[in-house]
Amino acid sequence: MTVEKPKQLPHLVIVGQTPPPWHGQAVATQILFDHDWPDFDAECIRMDYSEDLDEVGRFHFKKIKRLVNLISRTRQSLARGPDSILFYPPASAKWIPFLRDVLFLACVRSKAAKVVFIYHASGLAEFAQSGSVRSWLADIAYHDADMALEVAEEALAPHLIFRAKNHQWCPCGIEVPEQSKTPRKPDAPLKVLFVGSLQEGKGILEILKTAAHLKQNGHADRFRFEIVGRWMDEAFERYTLGMQRDLGLEEMVIFPGQLTGDGKWAAYQAADVFFFPSHYPSEASPIVLMEALGAGLPVLTTKWNGIPALMQGCETAILLPVKSPESYAEAFNELWKNKENLSQLSETSQRFYRDNFLPKRYVERVNSAFLAVSGPTVEATPAQTFTKNPLRVSVYLADQNPGHDRSLGISRMSQVVLEAMTKRDDVDLQITASLSSQQGPARGARIKLLPWSTRSKTVRLFTDHLYPFVSNCFLKTDLWYFPKGFLPQFLPLKTPCVVTVHDTIIQHHADNYPESRQKTEYVYWERMLRHTLLHADGIFTVSEHSKSMIQAFMARHQLPEKEILVTYEPCFYERYEQPLNPKKSDYVVHFSSLEPHKRSSDLIQWWLERSRTTPELPVLELVGKIPPSCARLVASESCFRVHPFLSDSRLCEVIASARALILPSEIEGFGLPAIEAYYLGTPVVFTAGTSIEEILGESTSIGAFDLTDSSSLWRALNDVLALPAPEIRRIGLELRERFSSSKVIERMVDGFEKIAKS
Repeated sequence: MTVEKPKQLPHLVIVGQTPPPWHGQAVATQILFDHDWPDFDAECIRMDYSEDLDEVGRFHFKKIKRLVNLISRTRQSLARGPDSILFYPPASAKWIPFLRDVLFLACVRSKAAKVVFIYHASGLAEFAQSGSVRSWLADIAYHDADMALEVAEEALAPHLIFRAKNHQWCPCGIEVPEQSKTPRKPDAPLKVLFVGSLQEGKGILEILKTAAHLKQNGHADRFRFEIVGRWMDEAFERYTLGMQRDLGLEEMVIFPGQLTGDGKWAAYQAADVFFFPSHYPSEASPIVLMEALGAGLPVLTTKWNGIPALMQGCETAILLPVKSPESYAEAFNELWKNKENLSQLSETSQRFYRDNFLPKRYVERVNSAFLAVSGPTVEATPAQTFTKNPLRVSVYLADQNPGHDRSLGISRMSQVVLEAMTKRDDVDLQITASLSSQQGPARGARIKLLPWSTRSKTVRLFTDHLYPFVSNCFLKTDLWYFPKGFLPQFLPLKTPCVVTVHDTIIQHHADNYPESRQKTEYVYWERMLRHTLLHADGIFTVSEHSKSMIQAFMARHQLPEKEILVTYEPCFYERYEQPLNPKKSDYVVHFSSLEPHKRSSDLIQWWLERSRTTPELPVLELVGKIPPSCARLVASESCFRVHPFLSDSRLCEVIASARALILPSEIEGFGLPAIEAYYLGTPVVFTAGTSIEEILGESTSIGAFDLTDSSSLWRALNDVLALPAPEIRRIGLELRERFSSSKVIERMVDGFEKIAKS
């Protein structure tokens, strides 16, 4: 008879601080130390850096010896098995504990098969991103954990900044003993309780100011405030007690000191309301709020850091802005008016506590994380709700300097694309920009701003070609994206690179207008595009017309064929509603340009000749730069009006009020002004056979003319001016549907994911 060997359990090493000192993280860690962990061979290793709250986060020589001992014990424990899992709570956002983490984790992570971090303190990700040295050190310590458990939902989430492979929201838990509340007398003052460390960030001064507001309004006899905890600083203690005396709050506000055990629970039992006006920088998921709910108290607290997520769905929690004692006082007055409902609120608070913050709930969340990383042999339970991490996309914008180079249209497109990407959960954007360049969305992306301008061509060239190489040496990303369409010469190819090549118009200039640029510009552009098309892992473009141009360039230079994805372009103006019947003035508009392919000179000459035989011809509004050969002519004729520069809002007004937009370009990559005009209720006259015909073609063929036949321009203009407002609106709505930012981004992200996985 064969006896099966017992299955060897994965080795689990739990490292953390347990009381003393007494604070939320230590209490939560004690719960994990006390659990049996039946699915694992678990060993708990206690941090013992601090014996008292005064020592937390501060340097002492004895801590160096304790750190060395902790490193040694942890390495020995992890070495017990090849499948060891390290569970560790990263430090708070302060230099000393941060450097301690860097040393500890640099020494022990190599011994662990898997790493699970639980982020108790808020603000570490923001702290780590505040400087290049911090970022580099944080990368050593916290990079690529197998699981990130986050007890607070932060604006700058650690799992994104430190690139964890999986993450889960994991609020802590606490055991609250069952206790029956003493019935309160109807006219007795409401007993308001605070429990926590007595420091400015916890809102102690706001409690005094709130009490002062209540007293000033004649309500001193309605409330008694009890502030339980230990003073963290003697100077702050003297200041606070002096403020208490000056405001005459000795009877209304008391400081009984730190309470633990039965004394603390007796304070909860005697209270009617829990008050926690914290604005503490590292506030994550305060244990005291869980204790208060477990004790059956309604909670008045702040919309700060992890507190809103912790209290989400709690019917007995009132969340107000930080440092707003007047609003706190108003909320307490409302509680006083409805004090007869306190017993009902008590039941609701306790129910929310039982559903969310029992220790077993916390253990279940942590245990599911351990099971998830311990290997494929362990089946996940339905309760496990791990989130797939978003695709990490690094975007280079330092090469786009609107107003100082020819990238204005590309910059507008980039801005709309990136803003749309920030609204998706499956993309994590990190943007590199310079002081002078396009800088990306104001929210939803991490922006690394280079401390110099790239307006100068020399500086920009060095930055474009060298900075991505340097940054790629320490930046962990799934994919690089270059919206302007050129790869740097020195970017290591270990990370997939995607470009959006908008067109090959410069090749068109080299073939047809060689005098429009210096020869060195053509040589540089050609080499850059050849390098880009040869080495890019993904090539996007903005139209089928542009795709054909790129393919022709590749064939011309004998480059290997590659797949090219047409994503099209979104329009900035989709944020405006499609107009019903916009009021029009008697003019048409043209975006005048010095670029020869825009054919501004020809249009100006044609317009002047036509105006002499057609007095009713609308005025031609010219927005932009006037070709030098036409400057004197335009200035002397009343059939033209010139706008050298317009703000975006004014430009919208000019387009929306025009009877038509005229685009006589002989070549375009996409033709964004065409859909911009239709989105604002203005029809378009355009050159047949260009990308604009492709873009508008599914919705309308009206407005196309032949550049070789100026008479066709007037026929097209007459057709466009005759379009009724409902027809223009229909075209605009159809274009909005085809080129919506959500559809464009869906194509791009699908392309990103395919390339990142290949």
